[in-house]
Amino acid sequence: MTKTKEKDILEYEFISGLLLSDDNSKLAYKKTSANYDENKYESDIWVYDTKENKTYPVTDIKDASIYTFDKDSELIFKSKSKDKKDIFKKVGENGVGKKCFEIEKDVESIKWLKKDLFLIKASEKKSSEEKEKDKENEYFHELNSLPFWSNGLGYLNFKKSAYYIYNSKKDELEKIIDSTLDNYVDGINLNKDLDKAIYLKSEFDNNHVMELKQSLYTYDLKEKKSTLLIEKEFTFNFADFIEDKIIFVGSTMEKGGVNEDSFIYTCELDGSNVTKLTDDSFDMAFGSSIVSDSRFGSMRTFKVVNDRLYFVVTEKENTKLYSIDLEGNLKEEISSRIEDYDIIDDEIYYSAMDADRLAHIKKQGSDEILVDNKIETNVGKIEEFFFESNGDMIRGYVLLPTKFDENKKYPTILSIHGGPKGSYSDVFHHEHQVFANDGYIIIYTNPHGSSGNGVKYSDIRGYYGKTDYEDLMTFVDEAISRYPQIDTDKMGIYGGSYGGFMTNWTIGHTDRFKAAVSQRSISNWTSFYGVSDIGYYFGSDQTASDPWNSLEKMWDQSPIKYADKVTTPALFIHADEDYRCPLEQGLQMYTKLKLNGVDTKMYVFHGENHELSRSGKPKPRLKRLTEIKAWFDEYLKDEN
Repeated sequence: MTKTKEKDILEYEFISGLLLSDDNSKLAYKKTSANYDENKYESDIWVYDTKENKTYPVTDIKDASIYTFDKDSELIFKSKSKDKKDIFKKVGENGVGKKCFEIEKDVESIKWLKKDLFLIKASEKKSSEEKEKDKENEYFHELNSLPFWSNGLGYLNFKKSAYYIYNSKKDELEKIIDSTLDNYVDGINLNKDLDKAIYLKSEFDNNHVMELKQSLYTYDLKEKKSTLLIEKEFTFNFADFIEDKIIFVGSTMEKGGVNEDSFIYTCELDGSNVTKLTDDSFDMAFGSSIVSDSRFGSMRTFKVVNDRLYFVVTEKENTKLYSIDLEGNLKEEISSRIEDYDIIDDEIYYSAMDADRLAHIKKQGSDEILVDNKIETNVGKIEEFFFESNGDMIRGYVLLPTKFDENKKYPTILSIHGGPKGSYSDVFHHEHQVFANDGYIIIYTNPHGSSGNGVKYSDIRGYYGKTDYEDLMTFVDEAISRYPQIDTDKMGIYGGSYGGFMTNWTIGHTDRFKAAVSQRSISNWTSFYGVSDIGYYFGSDQTASDPWNSLEKMWDQSPIKYADKVTTPALFIHADEDYRCPLEQGLQMYTKLKLNGVDTKMYVFHGENHELSRSGKPKPRLKRLTEIKAWFDEYLKDEN
């Protein structure tokens, strides 16, 4: 087998968007890969035939992302727009069939309900006059709300969208709920009779600042009337009808702030009698928090089937699928490494990621791989150990070089995940393997603040740079004691987002690392407060301070305060459309190190955002990794 190289990320095929037909005969999924020459990603829909045990593509349009099955278990997908209409085609027995219907909207999602009915989210297509007006006014943006921009979306000038019921037989589109920037509606689900919808609404206060907690509403499709059930008591993750009740997932933020793990609740159809189904012993985080640079596309977290709620959680360093009934009886459905899933009746198909495989498809109850996605290059061995820090036993990982010789010394890199509520595990991570294939040891762990260990473990509010830093340094010391092959004179450190924050922090507090790479980082909480899309609430929540009443405490937790002590050569990587950790955060560290005479360099990627390392366009994504590798090679390799 050949070495895993930087450019291999361009050859991977990423599986996502699993969707079962109503008769369980077909499983549709999206396959995405990079087109380096055109600097973009291309996606098409594939189908796994569960009866014939075969896989085949059903589109060749390179931008397929919106699809559903119909009453006959035939796949319908959004094809191309023509004038002011979105065209939908049906995939039949002999491949792609003809157009089945057109909708005079910009369709953002489609979901088959029953018979000839579909739930659609769509917005009005802009007229030529509106497009011309936008072009005339592109030299300014008017800001009158918080947030005023959002990572990946830019300045928040959302076009108005709405949810509709579409009858394909009658070609009728009935609006049910509007969704605007002022009253953003999401998470809509309908009951079995299709006469009531439940949805979540984010609202603004009188000064046009978005509330952190949402409200829960139902909508009567016959009376065409919305009813408020729960007003701004929770941050909601999900809500749906179950039996004769409502089940929802949310957090009150009372114990862990904005990063608090959520719990499962039920209530009556009128919002009364809110009851908690999971208690404080439920030490899991909903969704997958497992960090990897080798996935692309969305993943399902929640689904109600046969009066049970199915949900993905991060538990310790693993992702699992559980279900729960109205009595609170939990059942573990899938025990390991789940990425995505769908369920019809009692049959569960899911995708999983392993140490040597990207997302691949399996069926519950069988170890057989139905759709494989094995890595065809060398993969380094990952070993684990536990260490004690700040009163907890924490798992540490060591990725060994592919040609590991226990009698040799190796340059070593400490990798720090983002979040802080991310979590590392032993699943495939491309850039880690690039280093392992080139003679590096990579070490990583999940310090306090990470996901999957409950609210208490993840709550480091007011202790950024203290508890987590102690955990990381204890881990490094323990790794060195267990692996004498680690060359302590050739150690590097790197990370992105929160990992960038901790990289900035660490090089301001120790000179044990000989090279550092800080990506999309936070360096100054006081300026982050006013420029990040989440800064106006996240910064104060996480540091337990603010610039007016406790400036010194916020400044004490800012890595820029200690930048004058940095001697470690450091590379900074940022994107100019990163609105989560804006560009100025990296520039502040770079500027101070440059003035101090420390060897430093910075790359600014134009048109990219906070997701550069995970879903950035192919050319900048490859350039980023190439420069990280070159920086560490320069300072940590003997030949340099």
